[in-house]
Amino acid sequence: MISKRILSTMLSALVITCSVSNFNSYERTETLAAEAEDTSVNTGTCGDSATYSLDDAGNLTISGNGAISDYADGKNPFANIAPIKKVIIEEGITHIGNYAFSSCHDIQSIELPESLTGIGEYVFENCTSLTSIIIPDSVTSIGQYAFSGTAVKSVVIPESVVTLDTNSLFMGCKKLESVDLPQSLTVIYSNAFKDCVKLKEVDIPDSVTAIQNDAFSGTTFTSLFIPSGVTMINGNALRDSKIDTIYGFKDSAAETFAKKNGLDFIESEERAWKRTDSLPVAGVYKLECDVDVKSYITISGKLDLDLNGHTVKIPEIICNSTSNVIIRDSDQQKKGKIICTADSNLITSYNKLTIYGGNFYGYDKKTVCATVRINDGSFDYYGGEIIGYYSHALSVRTKDGIINIMGGVLKASSAENGKTNVYSVWLADTFAGTLNITDGEMHSDIGAAVSGSPSDCIVNISGGKIISEKDYGLKCLKNGTVNLSGNICIKGDKGGIYVPKGKPVNITGAITGADVSVYAEASGLLTNGLGEYISASTLKRYLHYIKSNGTISVNNDGELIIDVPAVTSTTSVSGSVTSTTTTSTTTTTSTSTTTAPVKPVTYTLGDVNKDGEINAVDASSVLSYYAMTSTNQDGGYDEDQKTAADVNHDGDINAVDASNILSYYAYVSTTKETPMSMEEFIKKN
Repeated sequence: MISKRILSTMLSALVITCSVSNFNSYERTETLAAEAEDTSVNTGTCGDSATYSLDDAGNLTISGNGAISDYADGKNPFANIAPIKKVIIEEGITHIGNYAFSSCHDIQSIELPESLTGIGEYVFENCTSLTSIIIPDSVTSIGQYAFSGTAVKSVVIPESVVTLDTNSLFMGCKKLESVDLPQSLTVIYSNAFKDCVKLKEVDIPDSVTAIQNDAFSGTTFTSLFIPSGVTMINGNALRDSKIDTIYGFKDSAAETFAKKNGLDFIESEERAWKRTDSLPVAGVYKLECDVDVKSYITISGKLDLDLNGHTVKIPEIICNSTSNVIIRDSDQQKKGKIICTADSNLITSYNKLTIYGGNFYGYDKKTVCATVRINDGSFDYYGGEIIGYYSHALSVRTKDGIINIMGGVLKASSAENGKTNVYSVWLADTFAGTLNITDGEMHSDIGAAVSGSPSDCIVNISGGKIISEKDYGLKCLKNGTVNLSGNICIKGDKGGIYVPKGKPVNITGAITGADVSVYAEASGLLTNGLGEYISASTLKRYLHYIKSNGTISVNNDGELIIDVPAVTSTTSVSGSVTSTTTTSTTTTTSTSTTTAPVKPVTYTLGDVNKDGEINAVDASSVLSYYAMTSTNQDGGYDEDQKTAADVNHDGDINAVDASNILSYYAYVSTTKETPMSMEEFIKKN
């Protein structure tokens, strides 16, 4: 028999055992429930086609397609789950919605995909541990407050971003040291950089037109460059900042603001460009680094760019219809260069392009484009080197612009592909403007150096060197006008100048030197050097007198004729064209910097005082000139007067010329018929 006491003890033990068993079962159930709950909160959806998962290391991965949803303040799904150290957004996600990661205080870094195009408002606001973010070139829009309150040290906003709301964009980023803003930015809104106490400087793009209140409040850097395009600056824009010096353009809003607020103003235009992934689209800049641009850029305003010895790689630079672009290279070794990286023109201009220096290289693979292409407007080329490998160095298509080549080298290098239709200067069929060549070198290894098929244009050549290794130097244009003057060097393996049948080449100014050959289609003969046209002695004396509207042409007998008409007479000197291949060479060094053709000046032989008559007054003037020059004094004649006074063309102005003028005056005074010209009178007598 079991006693009551033993039975009571056994019952108590049973109760305890059951209680412990039930407690352990309950604990396991709670644990399983908790584990299930943890799993549910670490995965989920964050968009119509976007999902997220968080691993034990704190890596949050978002995958799928389309956009991450917009959320209300404090309602995003990531702020209340286990600490997130890193966010990885995979390819396929195109947009991050408003407040998506707001107040996720543990996030340290974020990886963004190349598929991303938009970052919404307040996206990373108060991510106080976020120190690093790289924005891909695919992003085109960023909303207000997107980075405010983060710990990022540097941010580069790519040029792809065309919509950027800077309202409080970096407010409270107390560790931010540098920021690069895109050239598309137009307004720096309120509080954009407020309390960025470690920010060293802000390079305001030239596209900016307005700066609003407290934009730089609380910053500690001491100077700011404000571009000339900024026309509105809020009176409180620099409130509580350390900025005491404004740099900018004279008579600009920046100068007005500085003086009104008691700040120092320093007039300055040029700024340093430090971005390696883009080029400025307006302003005055000197490169401080090499630049590699992945896509073409469009110049939106006036740009003065100094390559400063650096290298730019870019698919294409488009100078639009409102831009005025200047490119130079201040480097003493002239190492600055721009290299085309795509099958396109390197520079396409629609307004005004000026190049003072630099090396410009076209695409070095198969292409049909030009290194520099002038679609509209004008082009001034002072120096540097423009190379076309499989294409023209310079292609001119403007309908009414002026092209001035005043120095530098234009070179078509097409030997590797054997293309004969590649030229240093190509005048397209739409070109109806004016090409002035006063200096520089145009060189082609296979095709002609200067050629084309324009509907109508004017080509003025007064200097420089035009050379082809295998073709003609200058292939004259059937519908254009070619005017020669000055110091001419036009050479080619087939001939210097190709003259189509029936096409004259005008001489519109004094020929001061010549190294040129002419191929005349009418006779089919090659003549080398102007010395071949007429005798050397006549040539030496005659070149000085080619002054006004003369022409080189080929007559029906295959003779090359130089015509130099005067007001009252016309003189022709002709010589039979020969097929000799002996080159007549004159060393040429051009010093001309004229950008327009020499204006023709007419004179009458013998009419020294330009009164329209040839009489004793002119003879007396010649005698006075002769007396003064004989005693090493300046006779006071200009070039036209000297030409008119030397009536016998012997190179001297003396008593013989005065006597001839008196004889001609006596003849004119007594003849009853229409008098012959002075030129004819001298020849006859």
